[in-house]
Amino acid sequence: MKKTILTLIAVCFLCVTGIGISHADNINLLTLPSATYSGHYVGAVGGNLNGGYAMKFYCDDFATTTYVPSSFAVAVSTLSNLSQTKFGGAPNAVSMYQQAGWLISQMESNPSQVGPIQFALWNVFNSSTPDPAGSSDWLNAARSIDASKFDFSSVRVYTATNTVNQEFVSGGAHALPETDVLPLICFGFIALFLYSRIIGKRAAIAIN
Repeated sequence: MKKTILTLIAVCFLCVTGIGISHADNINLLTLPSATYSGHYVGAVGGNLNGGYAMKFYCDDFATTTYVPSSFAVAVSTLSNLSQTKFGGAPNAVSMYQQAGWLISQMESNPSQVGPIQFALWNVFNSSTPDPAGSSDWLNAARSIDASKFDFSSVRVYTATNTVNQEFVSGGAHALPETDVLPLICFGFIALFLYSRIIGKRAAIAIN
Protein backbone atom coordinates (compact mmCIF):
# COMPACT_ATOMS: atom_id res chain seq x y z
CA MET A 1 0.00 0.00 0.00
CA LYS A 2 2.79 2.37 0.98
CA LYS A 3 4.66 1.58 -2.26
CA THR A 4 1.52 2.29 -4.31
CA ILE A 5 1.05 5.68 -2.63
CA LEU A 6 4.69 6.61 -3.27
CA THR A 7 4.32 5.60 -6.93
CA LEU A 8 1.21 7.77 -7.32
CA ILE A 9 3.00 10.71 -5.72
CA ALA A 10 5.93 10.26 -8.12
CA VAL A 11 3.62 10.14 -11.14
CA CYS A 12 1.80 13.29 -9.99
CA PHE A 13 5.13 15.06 -9.54
CA LEU A 14 6.20 14.12 -13.07
CA CYS A 15 2.89 15.32 -14.48
CA VAL A 16 3.18 18.67 -12.73
CA THR A 17 6.84 19.31 -13.56
CA GLY A 18 6.88 17.68 -16.98
CA ILE A 19 10.06 15.77 -16.13
CA GLY A 20 10.47 12.63 -18.18
CA ILE A 21 7.29 13.22 -20.16
CA SER A 22 7.52 13.99 -23.86
CA HIS A 23 4.59 15.76 -25.46
CA ALA A 24 4.47 16.21 -29.21
CA ASP A 25 2.35 19.03 -30.60
CA ASN A 26 1.01 18.84 -34.12
CA ILE A 27 0.34 21.90 -36.27
CA ASN A 28 -2.32 21.55 -38.94
CA LEU A 29 -2.11 24.13 -41.73
CA LEU A 30 -5.39 24.14 -43.63
CA THR A 31 -5.83 27.31 -45.69
CA LEU A 32 -3.40 29.50 -47.60
CA PRO A 33 -3.27 33.26 -46.99
CA SER A 34 -5.82 35.18 -49.03
CA ALA A 35 -3.27 37.68 -50.38
CA THR A 36 -0.12 37.56 -52.47
CA TYR A 37 2.62 40.17 -52.75
CA SER A 38 5.67 40.21 -55.00
CA GLY A 39 4.84 36.66 -56.10
CA HIS A 40 4.47 35.14 -52.62
CA TYR A 41 1.60 34.32 -50.31
CA VAL A 42 1.54 36.80 -47.43
CA GLY A 43 -0.36 37.00 -44.17
CA ALA A 44 -2.03 34.44 -41.97
CA VAL A 45 -2.17 30.73 -42.72
CA GLY A 46 -5.35 29.23 -41.27
CA GLY A 47 -5.16 26.08 -39.20
CA ASN A 48 -5.10 24.68 -35.69
CA LEU A 49 -2.88 23.08 -33.10
CA ASN A 50 -3.60 19.47 -32.15
CA GLY A 51 -6.99 19.65 -33.85
CA GLY A 52 -8.21 22.44 -31.55
CA TYR A 53 -9.81 25.78 -32.30
CA ALA A 54 -9.07 27.78 -35.46
CA MET A 55 -5.87 29.82 -35.32
CA LYS A 56 -3.79 32.17 -37.47
CA PHE A 57 -0.15 31.31 -38.09
CA TYR A 58 2.40 33.70 -39.59
CA CYS A 59 5.53 32.41 -41.32
CA ASP A 60 8.85 33.91 -40.18
CA ASP A 61 11.05 31.71 -42.37
CA PHE A 62 11.52 32.73 -46.00
CA ALA A 63 14.29 30.25 -46.81
CA THR A 64 12.15 27.10 -46.43
CA THR A 65 8.96 25.92 -48.13
CA THR A 66 5.80 24.51 -46.55
CA TYR A 67 2.89 23.17 -48.56
CA VAL A 68 -0.69 23.83 -47.48
CA PRO A 69 -2.60 21.83 -46.45
CA SER A 70 -0.10 19.91 -44.34
CA SER A 71 0.45 18.65 -40.80
CA PHE A 72 3.71 18.16 -38.94
CA ALA A 73 5.13 17.93 -35.43
CA VAL A 74 6.33 21.15 -33.81
CA ALA A 75 8.00 22.38 -30.65
CA VAL A 76 5.92 25.22 -29.16
CA SER A 77 7.93 27.98 -27.48
CA THR A 78 7.31 31.24 -25.67
CA LEU A 79 9.73 34.16 -25.57
CA SER A 80 10.93 33.02 -22.13
CA ASN A 81 12.63 29.97 -23.68
CA LEU A 82 13.66 30.10 -27.32
CA SER A 83 16.11 27.19 -27.19
CA GLN A 84 13.99 25.02 -29.49
CA THR A 85 13.25 27.72 -32.06
CA LYS A 86 14.96 27.98 -35.42
CA PHE A 87 16.58 31.34 -34.69
CA GLY A 88 16.94 31.01 -30.91
CA GLY A 89 20.72 30.82 -31.14
CA ALA A 90 21.05 34.39 -32.40
CA PRO A 91 22.49 36.86 -29.84
CA ASN A 92 19.43 39.09 -30.17
CA ALA A 93 16.88 36.27 -30.53
CA VAL A 94 14.42 37.67 -27.98
CA SER A 95 14.43 41.06 -29.69
CA MET A 96 13.90 39.42 -33.09
CA TYR A 97 10.88 37.45 -31.92
CA GLN A 98 9.52 40.56 -30.19
CA GLN A 99 9.79 42.38 -33.51
CA ALA A 100 7.96 39.46 -35.13
CA GLY A 101 5.15 39.75 -32.57
CA TRP A 102 4.87 43.48 -33.20
CA LEU A 103 4.77 43.00 -36.99
CA ILE A 104 2.04 40.36 -36.65
CA SER A 105 -0.07 42.84 -34.68
CA GLN A 106 0.54 45.43 -37.40
CA MET A 107 -0.62 42.99 -40.08
CA GLU A 108 -3.86 42.43 -38.21
CA SER A 109 -4.50 46.15 -37.72
CA ASN A 110 -3.28 47.24 -41.17
CA PRO A 111 -4.73 44.69 -43.63
CA SER A 112 -3.85 46.84 -46.65
CA GLN A 113 -0.15 46.58 -45.66
CA VAL A 114 0.01 42.82 -45.17
CA GLY A 115 2.41 42.36 -48.09
CA PRO A 116 5.16 44.80 -47.03
CA ILE A 117 4.77 43.78 -43.37
CA GLN A 118 5.11 40.08 -44.21
CA PHE A 119 8.36 40.74 -46.07
CA ALA A 120 9.57 42.83 -43.13
CA LEU A 121 8.80 39.85 -40.86
CA TRP A 122 10.85 37.55 -43.09
CA ASN A 123 13.68 40.10 -43.14
CA VAL A 124 13.85 40.15 -39.35
CA PHE A 125 15.29 36.65 -39.47
CA ASN A 126 16.78 36.45 -42.97
CA SER A 127 18.49 39.53 -44.39
CA SER A 128 18.71 37.93 -47.84
CA THR A 129 14.92 38.03 -48.19
CA PRO A 130 13.74 40.26 -51.08
CA ASP A 131 12.94 43.82 -50.09
CA PRO A 132 9.89 44.92 -52.10
CA ALA A 133 8.37 48.38 -51.79
CA GLY A 134 7.42 49.39 -48.29
CA SER A 135 8.95 46.46 -46.42
CA SER A 136 12.10 48.29 -45.27
CA ASP A 137 9.96 50.99 -43.63
CA TRP A 138 8.11 48.37 -41.59
CA LEU A 139 11.35 46.58 -40.73
CA ASN A 140 12.92 49.80 -39.46
CA ALA A 141 9.78 50.54 -37.44
CA ALA A 142 9.91 47.06 -35.87
CA ARG A 143 13.57 47.50 -34.94
CA SER A 144 12.77 50.87 -33.32
CA ILE A 145 10.02 49.69 -30.94
CA ASP A 146 10.48 50.08 -27.20
CA ALA A 147 9.85 46.49 -26.12
CA SER A 148 9.19 47.55 -22.51
CA LYS A 149 5.95 49.20 -23.65
CA PHE A 150 4.45 45.97 -25.05
CA ASP A 151 3.13 42.70 -23.70
CA PHE A 152 4.47 39.72 -25.68
CA SER A 153 3.01 36.99 -23.48
CA SER A 154 0.67 35.76 -26.23
CA VAL A 155 3.47 35.15 -28.73
CA ARG A 156 4.04 31.47 -29.55
CA VAL A 157 6.67 30.04 -31.89
CA TYR A 158 5.99 26.77 -33.74
CA THR A 159 9.22 25.16 -34.87
CA ALA A 160 9.09 22.02 -37.01
CA THR A 161 10.88 19.08 -35.45
CA ASN A 162 12.00 18.13 -38.96
CA THR A 163 14.24 20.23 -41.19
CA VAL A 164 11.75 20.50 -44.03
CA ASN A 165 8.97 22.83 -42.92
CA GLN A 166 8.94 26.51 -42.09
CA GLU A 167 8.66 28.05 -38.65
CA PHE A 168 5.46 29.90 -37.72
CA VAL A 169 4.48 32.45 -35.09
CA SER A 170 1.14 33.35 -33.54
CA GLY A 171 -0.03 35.96 -31.05
CA GLY A 172 1.24 39.50 -31.13
CA ALA A 173 2.45 42.55 -29.24
CA HIS A 174 -0.13 44.35 -27.15
CA ALA A 175 0.60 47.89 -25.99
CA LEU A 176 0.76 48.27 -22.23
CA PRO A 177 -1.38 51.05 -20.73
CA GLU A 178 0.70 54.12 -20.00
CA THR A 179 0.77 55.32 -16.42
CA ASP A 180 -0.26 58.96 -16.01
CA VAL A 181 2.46 60.40 -13.77
CA LEU A 182 0.73 63.66 -12.80
CA PRO A 183 -2.11 62.08 -10.77
CA LEU A 184 0.45 59.93 -8.95
CA ILE A 185 2.47 63.03 -8.03
CA CYS A 186 -0.67 64.79 -6.80
CA PHE A 187 -1.69 61.81 -4.69
CA GLY A 188 1.83 61.68 -3.29
CA PHE A 189 1.69 65.33 -2.17
CA ILE A 190 -1.77 64.80 -0.65
CA ALA A 191 -0.52 61.74 1.23
CA LEU A 192 2.49 63.64 2.55
CA PHE A 193 0.28 66.55 3.61
CA LEU A 194 -2.15 64.30 5.48
CA TYR A 195 0.71 62.37 7.06
CA SER A 196 2.35 65.57 8.27
CA ARG A 197 -0.97 66.78 9.74
CA ILE A 198 -1.43 63.51 11.62
CA ILE A 199 2.12 63.61 12.99
CA GLY A 200 1.61 67.25 13.97
CA LYS A 201 -1.58 66.46 15.89
CA ARG A 202 0.10 63.60 17.72
CA ALA A 203 2.99 65.86 18.69
CA ALA A 204 0.53 68.51 19.99
CA ILE A 205 -1.35 65.90 22.06
CA ALA A 206 1.93 64.60 23.51
CA ILE A 207 2.96 68.16 24.56
CA ASN A 208 -0.39 68.85 26.17
